[in-house]
Amino acid sequence: MSAFFPISELSTYHSKWVIRARVTAKGQLRSFSSKGGTNQVFDTHLLDESGSEIRASFFGQMAEVNFPKLQQGKVYTFSRGNVKIANRQYN
Repeated sequence: MSAFFPISELSTYHSKWVIRARVTAKGQLRSFSSKGGTNQVFDTHLLDESGSEIRASFFGQMAEVNFPKLQQGKVYTFSRGNVKIANRQYN
């Protein structure tokens, strides 16, 4: 397997990446309503070995599946996500 992609190099232009990062913070599983009905979301802060950090949000089924699995302080690999520029209105 090739080397992991550094968090500092993630952008909206990269689609195929795999990062390895430590979960440094994990938010609560929250419910919200939208046009499509009720959904769930939680967020985490991820830190890679170079010291770069990013916030990741998990929505819907991915939130339900991954919330009980991810533990603060442990290292995981992540892939196949969407990278978006942070909306400062919600940060």
